[in-house]
Amino acid sequence: MKPSGAEGRTLRNVAIFSAAALSCGWLGRLVDLKAESDAGGSLGQLIWIVVPLLTMTILRTRAGDGWKDFGLRPRMKGNGFPYAVSLLFFPVLAALVAGAGALLGWADVSGPASSLIAGVFAALLPQFVKNLFEEFAWRGYMAPRLLGLGYPRLAVHVAVGLVWGAWHIPYLHLFFDTGESMATFIPRMMIGVVAMAVLYGEIRLATGSVWPAVLMHTVGNAVVNTLVLDRYFVAREGYGWIAAPSPEGLLAIALTGLAGLWMYKRAGAKRRGG
Repeated sequence: MKPSGAEGRTLRNVAIFSAAALSCGWLGRLVDLKAESDAGGSLGQLIWIVVPLLTMTILRTRAGDGWKDFGLRPRMKGNGFPYAVSLLFFPVLAALVAGAGALLGWADVSGPASSLIAGVFAALLPQFVKNLFEEFAWRGYMAPRLLGLGYPRLAVHVAVGLVWGAWHIPYLHLFFDTGESMATFIPRMMIGVVAMAVLYGEIRLATGSVWPAVLMHTVGNAVVNTLVLDRYFVAREGYGWIAAPSPEGLLAIALTGLAGLWMYKRAGAKRRGG
């Protein structure tokens, strides 16, 4: 069946958004390579972070998408549980994965807890600002636009996760320190990002607001990045693929996927009155 005018416009706009998101990181990398600057805060990284949000803004204001499904209202009343999940999921996941890695001899966990906690709190504000750009684009635009067309929820989450994951690829070196071949690392990382897209997307749907996804992403980045990049957690050689608390670790992927599917089943039960 041929899509209606509104449906066709939405599909066109989502395609434009996806093309912009998939290309902007490579453009940013080219800019950085030409400028011989790849440190934090480079012009290329700014292009990579800003373009998805800028594209979303143009499509909503100038290309007919509007702002009705953006989800800007916090909608905290009656949504205490999904907000709690947003704040607590990644600290619990990191503790479980790091603890399992240490107990099973897959990783070394060291450093004072007070220093780790201080590092996490110091990272919250910059991560919050960064994730306004990221979540306003993914859960504020691509997910609700596709869901509004009536596509199955899981299919939408997977589609968003694939584009979102591919958006990360040009700048993977900023987040991951690995000697593993990209031929095996990237597919596993993509699965991990899709699992996160299911969880983020279900919390977005449960609340009708983009803010829980912003909070979840902020806390997750602050906790996991501090733990891994500041080397409080170091996977032993040959075990990063299973023990990492970041999206490429199989334990983290499994826990995130189970949480996302549980939220999906929970929402289905609520719709059926169960």
